[in-house]
Amino acid sequence: MTLREREPKAPAGARKSLPNSVGFVLTIAMVWLGGQFVTQGVSDASLGGDPELAVLWRGDSADAVAALARARLTSHNRDGAARLAAHALQLAPLDASALATYGLAMEQLGRQPQADQAMAVAGKLGWRDVLTQLWLFRRGLVVGDFRAALDHADALMRRQDDVPKALFVALGAAAHDPRVSASLIGHLRADPAWRAPFFVYLGGYAKPPENDVARTLLNGLAAGATPPTNDELASYLRSLVGEQKFDQAASDWRLFSRQPGLTGYVYDGDFQRPTGATPFDWALANGVGWSAAVTDSPGAGHGQALRVEYDGVSPPQPVRQMLVLPPGTYRLSGRAYNEGDSDPKALTWGVICLISGQVIAAVPTPAFASAQWRAFEVEVTVPADHCPAQWLVLSATPGDVRQDISVWYDDIVVTPIAGAIAATSQGH
Repeated sequence: MTLREREPKAPAGARKSLPNSVGFVLTIAMVWLGGQFVTQGVSDASLGGDPELAVLWRGDSADAVAALARARLTSHNRDGAARLAAHALQLAPLDASALATYGLAMEQLGRQPQADQAMAVAGKLGWRDVLTQLWLFRRGLVVGDFRAALDHADALMRRQDDVPKALFVALGAAAHDPRVSASLIGHLRADPAWRAPFFVYLGGYAKPPENDVARTLLNGLAAGATPPTNDELASYLRSLVGEQKFDQAASDWRLFSRQPGLTGYVYDGDFQRPTGATPFDWALANGVGWSAAVTDSPGAGHGQALRVEYDGVSPPQPVRQMLVLPPGTYRLSGRAYNEGDSDPKALTWGVICLISGQVIAAVPTPAFASAQWRAFEVEVTVPADHCPAQWLVLSATPGDVRQDISVWYDDIVVTPIAGAIAATSQGH
């Protein structure tokens, strides 16, 4: 089979220009590619050390000549690189390194068809070569052969423990095109190791965050055999919260989480589900003099409950989760079980406006005899202004006297009172 027969071709009707923003990031990716080219070694380390000397000693070695060709290309001697690479191919027609060097030289000389032919063959011979696969990924995007481009990107990312940011940049920008995102969803459904880091990049490291891309991909995964994980959702939802898109965060969390029985405003108020990492999950932390954990419920409780132990004087590590309550009046209620003899009133449940920090409700843990459950409740009024989202928080006010406070909590719920918007419109 000749090089010409291997020339890559885009599917019929697929050769359409990508958005300018995609071209820009692909340029960035190519700058990174240039750096990779400089640092990319050959299989024989001795050849990489002094290719000139290697050719003198081993002039009949395709590897030695290919290494010298690559050195010529890194020093911007395109004609010399092309000649040496062609000579290496005469010695070994299927030398992947020589083919890649020849293809890169042809591209720099403005001979794109020859570059495409050489790189297509090099890609089939060297699936593990970073330089070649990145070039083919970039080229596939440029000519509109998105399926082939993503095959090469997948090959690149599967073999690297730490995927280069430039590759995520190019992939995220290209995914704005529906043709790219459709193919990308197919690769993500196979649950490759780079899937979770890619979502972390989209929500946490892209500037600005690629939330539209992330939402499209999460939506495509939601109905499949490998739906979004809690960590993948968390990256996306935290990014939305950072942009103060609270309603969208709550709506998309319900849409993509695929958890049955999501009712009421408080998520997992009975502490029966695994703890996750989204803003709508319980955030539990431990510190000096403070511990919070979900374990088996005591006494006449059921299932699991939240247990908090506090020494009464240390800085607390608040338990919290995010709520998105529309303006109106609600009732926060729950049950507490005092395990010790100390007064637990230092522990307080509250609702705080996320943006302004305004405390709109607070109720201390009621004092009562140990070894029994007791209900508590407080009215919550969410103002119409400056309070689009809230923190539901269990914290403590440190005192002057050390004491052993140990309390369990269960059945934490927020319900609307007459006049509030119905829970079914916003509840999660």
